[in-house]
Amino acid sequence: MHSEAIFLQNTRAIRSILNLNYMDYAASFGMNSRDAEKHLLNHQEFPLQFAMNFCEFFHLDLELLFSDRFDVKAFARSYLRAEPVLPDHYQKETNSQVITLINFVNGMNDAGLEWLNDLIFSRMQIPKTILLYPEISIPFKLIVDYLELVEKFKTNLNIMRHCGHEGIANLNRKFGFTDESTSLTKNYYDEFFTEKIKVFDKSYEYKFLSLKGDELILQCRLKEEVQDLFQTKSMSNLALLNYKCGIASGIATLFNQPSTEIDILNTGSKDGIDLLLMKMPTQPSLSKQYLH
Repeated sequence: MHSEAIFLQNTRAIRSILNLNYMDYAASFGMNSRDAEKHLLNHQEFPLQFAMNFCEFFHLDLELLFSDRFDVKAFARSYLRAEPVLPDHYQKETNSQVITLINFVNGMNDAGLEWLNDLIFSRMQIPKTILLYPEISIPFKLIVDYLELVEKFKTNLNIMRHCGHEGIANLNRKFGFTDESTSLTKNYYDEFFTEKIKVFDKSYEYKFLSLKGDELILQCRLKEEVQDLFQTKSMSNLALLNYKCGIASGIATLFNQPSTEIDILNTGSKDGIDLLLMKMPTQPSLSKQYLH
């Protein structure tokens, strides 16, 4: 629900929780005493410019503050404290890590989309200080919500493939997916997607369905405990799948190989199963076989 009445109700909640006096409260809108007397008690004639001033003053999202989704307690915790605090609805699970969010942010910034990051962080009430803590475990739901907003504002999702492709190098520096004895084989990909990926993604189960020549089909399914928690078979979206494609594509580059080509075969919108087709760099060890 969105309305001017809810907006003023949210601003009064902010005033109360921050213990602002009336003059400071009015000043946050850019109002003089006459403006305050005329508008702060009359939501039916509230100028949008004053609302925009208030949101800019507190670094808040305009649409969020006009809605009943605004969490004033989460705002206050982040506003008054140095360490990041997430809204209550992001406290149910911790199946991802901030380093994944950092990959997104870096990719967006590289593409000149800092404005989109700012919009998403403010709309989701995510404090930017969270980016200073790459090892913090965060909810997978936060990752999905972030990517849904990316998809809302960006029609070309190749940017997410870029985030995954560049992000795999960042993840490898932190988690050490390769060493001098590692070789790029079917077994390596199998181990990466069934075990190693869990250090930054504990929300999905991955399984290779088949391998023919240089083509592997990878199945991605939301874990049952996450399905039960959110009462859904899938929390996937095209932005997330493109990010996964970038991760998969970038693995080969860790071995100084050409990046793999990835196609999305199934989005999982009905059965909850995402399918990715991976066309591998030619390797002698990738002989014809089937995985069960």
